[in-house]
Amino acid sequence: MHRTSIAKLFSILCLAAASASRAYDIPATVSNDTSSALFTSSATSLDGPKIHPVNNSAFDWWYFDVVSADPTSVASVVIVFYTSTATAFPFIPPSDSVTRAQISVSFPNGTIFSAFATADGATVTADDNASSGNWHGSGFQWSSNTGTSRYTIFVDSPEIGVQGTIKFHSVAPAHYPCGPMGAGQNMEVGPRIGWANAVPDAATTVDLVVKGTKLAFTGVGYHDKNWSDQIFTSNVASWYWGHGRLGPYSIVWFDFLALNGTEYLSAYAAKDGKIIAASCESNSIRVRPIGQNATYPPVLSTGPPSGYHITLDLQNAGTLEVDVSVMEKIADSTPEYTRSVGNMSGVVVPVGAYKVESDPTVLGGKALFEQFKLTE
Repeated sequence: MHRTSIAKLFSILCLAAASASRAYDIPATVSNDTSSALFTSSATSLDGPKIHPVNNSAFDWWYFDVVSADPTSVASVVIVFYTSTATAFPFIPPSDSVTRAQISVSFPNGTIFSAFATADGATVTADDNASSGNWHGSGFQWSSNTGTSRYTIFVDSPEIGVQGTIKFHSVAPAHYPCGPMGAGQNMEVGPRIGWANAVPDAATTVDLVVKGTKLAFTGVGYHDKNWSDQIFTSNVASWYWGHGRLGPYSIVWFDFLALNGTEYLSAYAAKDGKIIAASCESNSIRVRPIGQNATYPPVLSTGPPSGYHITLDLQNAGTLEVDVSVMEKIADSTPEYTRSVGNMSGVVVPVGAYKVESDPTVLGGKALFEQFKLTE
């Protein structure tokens, strides 16, 4: 990696921190220059760009989703603002543009819609630790205000037949893989894979028209970003990721398996607007498949599981034991990737207890989650 490239990226981000707000223009064309990436956090720019420039080995994206809070509904929306080629992240189709937005929708009746809108460049404005973005010419953009607490996505894309808004009001503080928002944090959730979670949980309102069909609901929302200066498949064997609201708890899980078999973890839980667990220690969380196809590690020849069991260390509050059951697979077009919505049930095991109390309070909630499996 060229030292000049790293120095340039750090210089850009330091200027952004000094000025509190900075706009980054991202060309639609792939760069032939060496890309560099940041994996240690600064005091600001949690949600800003983390790679420069975008070449065939680098990716950076801003991810938003919402799942209906209704336990009987499978309605969801996922929107991803990509700066990537299909070489760097081979789960998107090839394109002449590295700036594309993808929307994936599941309607309450289970109907699935997914489409890409191509942009002729993008602008991301990092403002303190929040961001706004415009994928020019695609009809997709987002804005934020009041720090990371409120985001709004605006869609007006006749090209793919989608119009409307999604509004997020965060109810849980931002974090990095190993701890709360702040300077000096490790931002690698796995080898050369960065992750920053600006909105772990949000009260969210969807108001869209998709191909002439109205889609309106309230639910559990979420926003994060991933990035790397290396091709995605060169570092990932598998991962389980997901988020949801379980009773009074906002939880996010990441269980990442590298190609050499090393397991990397990230656990997060918040309650009443305060973080009570944020760690990447080996005992912080355990995520394992249950039910049908409960193979671990997951391999290409087995199908997606029917659920997961999560053990999440709540520090002094005990341990959260959670079962996540798949209601509907909302993306499973390849053997390597599955995205699902589902219901959660869980109990808190108090500190010092060896088993769940005989009559515990059972917590319920909704979740949206995914699985990558890239090896046999």
